[in-house]
Amino acid sequence: MARKSILFVCTGNVFRSVTVEQCFKKYLSDNGIKDWTVGSAGTLAPEESIHSKVLETLREFGISDFEHQQKKLTLEMLETHDAIVCMAENHLEFMRSEFRYKHALLFNDLALGEQTSIWDVEDDVPDYATNPKAVEKKLEHTVREIHDKIPKLFKNASERFYLFSDFVDGKITHRNGYPFITLYETPNSIAFMSIDIPYKEDGHILVIPKKRYFDLSLIPDDILGEILVAIKRVGRAVGAEHGGYNVLLNNGLDAGQYIFHTHFHIIPRRHGDDIKIEGWKRHDISREDFIRLNDKLKQQIDLTLT
Repeated sequence: MARKSILFVCTGNVFRSVTVEQCFKKYLSDNGIKDWTVGSAGTLAPEESIHSKVLETLREFGISDFEHQQKKLTLEMLETHDAIVCMAENHLEFMRSEFRYKHALLFNDLALGEQTSIWDVEDDVPDYATNPKAVEKKLEHTVREIHDKIPKLFKNASERFYLFSDFVDGKITHRNGYPFITLYETPNSIAFMSIDIPYKEDGHILVIPKKRYFDLSLIPDDILGEILVAIKRVGRAVGAEHGGYNVLLNNGLDAGQYIFHTHFHIIPRRHGDDIKIEGWKRHDISREDFIRLNDKLKQQIDLTLT
C-alpha cells in the first residue's frame, strides 16, 4: 500500500506547524488510518522550545508525551512529501523565492477553501514582549482553531491530493456510490467518466496518468505520449456522435487546478450547448510588444531545456 505524505510548515516549527502535525496524527490514530506519513518544519526554525501553553492546550485533546525536534525546511522535504501545507502567506512566498516551489497550499485554503492565514504570535499580538497573558490567549485560541479544523483538512487533503490515485487503486468509488468504470486504459494512463456532466451533454471524460504527478511538466515524455494516445482514442469515440469536443487542462493553482493529480478533461460539444470553457478580455498589442513577448517566451523555453 502506497503511503500518503503531508508536511506542515510555519516559521519556527514550535507552534503552528507542530500543532497541526500532532492534531493530524491524533485524528489518524483515532480513526484507524495508517497509510500516512506526517511531518512539520519551519522556514527559519531558530532554536527554541514549545511554549507551555501550547503543550497544556494539546493535552486537553489527549495529545501529550510526544517527541519533537525542530526541523528547518529544505528542498528535499518539499520534494519528498506529496502535500505541503503552510500556515501563512509569508511561508508560500518563502518557498517561491528560496526554492522556486509553487505547489504548497495554505492551511485555511485546504481546510475551508479560504485564502487566509493563521498568523504567528508576533503578527497578532503587537505587545507580545510585555504582555504574556495576551500571548497565552493567542496560543490557546490558535491551537483550538487548528484542532477543530482537522477533520475538514483531512477530508479535503484526501480528495484534492489522492482521489484519483484511490480510484486507480480500487480503494474508492465516486461519491454517492457511483462506480469507477474504466473507459480506456494503457499501461500508464486511464480514462474514466466524471459524474459532473455538463447540462445538455451526455459525458465528461477524464484522462489521467495512473501515477500521481502534480504538474504537467513532471510527467515523463513516454507516459505523456500514452495519455495523448488515450485522449485521441476517446476523442474519436466522442466525435462519432458529437460535433466536436474540448480538451482542457487546469495546470496550477492560478489556472484553477483543484485536484493535484494532473488530469485532462474531454468535454463533448454540440452547437448551442451553452458550455463556456473560457473567456477573457483581449487587448490590442503593438508590434514591438508582440516581438518582445515572443523573445521573452523563447528565452524561458530555452532555459527549461538546459
